[in-house]
Amino acid sequence: MLLPVLGRFNKSIAKFHQGRKNLFSSLKENTKNLERPIWIHAASLGEYEQAVPLIKVFKEKGYAVVVSFFSPSGYDVKYNDQLIDAATYLPLDTKQDMQKFVDMIEPQMALFIKYDIWPNLMKILSEKKIPSYLISANFRENQIYFKWYGSFFLKALKRFKKVYVQNGHSYKLAENLKLQSIAISGDTRYDRVMEQLDYDNEVEGITSFINNQFCMVCGSTWPEDEKILAELINQSSDQEKFIIAPHKVDPEHINAIENLLKTKTLRWSEVKANTDLKAYQVLIIDCIGLLTKLYSYADISYVGGAMGQTGLHNILEPACFGKPVIFGNQHQKFLEAKQLIIAKAGFDIKDAKQLQKRYQTLISSEEKRLEIGQNAKKFVYQNAGATSLIMKEILN
Repeated sequence: MLLPVLGRFNKSIAKFHQGRKNLFSSLKENTKNLERPIWIHAASLGEYEQAVPLIKVFKEKGYAVVVSFFSPSGYDVKYNDQLIDAATYLPLDTKQDMQKFVDMIEPQMALFIKYDIWPNLMKILSEKKIPSYLISANFRENQIYFKWYGSFFLKALKRFKKVYVQNGHSYKLAENLKLQSIAISGDTRYDRVMEQLDYDNEVEGITSFINNQFCMVCGSTWPEDEKILAELINQSSDQEKFIIAPHKVDPEHINAIENLLKTKTLRWSEVKANTDLKAYQVLIIDCIGLLTKLYSYADISYVGGAMGQTGLHNILEPACFGKPVIFGNQHQKFLEAKQLIIAKAGFDIKDAKQLQKRYQTLISSEEKRLEIGQNAKKFVYQNAGATSLIMKEILN
């Protein structure tokens, strides 16, 4: 009852509510011809990308796959993805709705990516003897499972047939929780980003824009990132190129970025056949879907989200292309950030001054830059392989 009211004041909540209004009628229509599919739950877009290597194996072996999302940011982008057989929102965790949801899909197994575990749902899966797996889990001491008031969620966590964790630290924490079946599998995101190397990553016009100059690609940026990036760009030579692909591409946000910059800037949506791209120093990508390919053009990369509390975005995407990666220092929840720094492949910064210093170090030595890039690529390769380990077990 509260969601429609809150939706009047918050666009995200409004989309969250609107997407669930016809959930069951849409689900019934989209799954009517699917017989006992594999069901995968991804909280949002990032978790879906983690699931893609698993989905591909299921599809190769002839299984139907249904993917549920909790947030609009995942569903809105992937609801029509040709890789899967059906996409749906996950209902709120009431006994009645979850029972209806599971009965309608009738999955032969359920995979949950990383987190987003719901007590009523897990109880229903257990009662119906549907095997469930938690994939690429990453446990931390401050999670609700470790709190005195978290027993309800801990009970739900213990219903998984098996929990696959990313690393040894998570394994020890899972042991402390007395989970029955645990395995260290690594993170499927490494397998996902490595797939990108097999694709055609050319984006028409980007080579003309860069024009053989040094180029920094800044991906998934937020206002706090763009503020320090603008200081760097405004002090740079006009022979240095910058591509900014912000996390949000609404006109208000794009306008705000442009207002920070004092150099020749062009929006991707403004590019025409006769546009002299090399005449511009900054290219702002005001659409989604290009960022991963754009990292292949970078000399160095900057990944947003960790200059504030938003959450660090995917630093593995540029790393797999062998690009040095710079990001903010608010990355405590992201183990790969710490590991990339240890591997001498990535760098965290706390302000515009540190960004300027790191940028100048990287731009001044091609030899050092290439060495760091190779460290990044090696880091991704060494951590790949989670998909084959997991799929070998759950399909036996």
